[in-house]
Amino acid sequence: MVFDELQNQSWTRGLWRMNTVEEMAEFVTLWDLVQQVVLTDRSDEISWRWTADGAYSSKSAYLAQFTESFSTFQGCGVWKAHAEDKHNFFAWLLVQNKILTADKLAKRNWPCDPVCRLCDQEQETAMHLCLDCVYARQVWTLMKDWSAGLVQVPEPGLAIEDWWKASLSHLPKDERKIAAALLMYTAWNIWKERNRRIFEGVSLPATQVFVSIKEEFGLRKAALRAPSVS
Repeated sequence: MVFDELQNQSWTRGLWRMNTVEEMAEFVTLWDLVQQVVLTDRSDEISWRWTADGAYSSKSAYLAQFTESFSTFQGCGVWKAHAEDKHNFFAWLLVQNKILTADKLAKRNWPCDPVCRLCDQEQETAMHLCLDCVYARQVWTLMKDWSAGLVQVPEPGLAIEDWWKASLSHLPKDERKIAAALLMYTAWNIWKERNRRIFEGVSLPATQVFVSIKEEFGLRKAALRAPSVS
């Protein structure tokens, strides 16, 4: 019985099979855990972890299959922004931290330089590249001045989804669509500058990236104002 094995320390037999330091370290950890086990005469009970009362239900079993398997991010603000489809889709991936930055490539065992190409100082992640990088923050500062504060410089260390929500939640509906588009165009052009440096070996100053953002946004505004052709 389990009780007998624990009381007599019989569960430790067969330790001669350990061959590495790692296995010995794991044994010490297991030993410490076993010493904390307190057995009683009560019968074993089965508790279902997916309900508050521990009772099984088919509904809870069904819902458990989807735990952490889908995004909880509400993307209405992305798809309703005054931006092109490519910007909407990029923003959808960015806010969910799914763009293929160096940290993501490394997890897939793809060869890449882990250091941010924009600043050559920090490891490249989506949050660093688009929000925290000193180069990116130069672009955001230019956008803040040009937009009269509609776009703010991201707070350091703020997660991407939190940044997105904080940038838009306080704005009226009409301003929110414009601000969302400006966020998209800014992050998109920062991403393009990163790719330009990697694949083309060309570097642009933050001021030129800012000019590109204004041009793209201006073209989109002109397209929205243009009369439709029947």
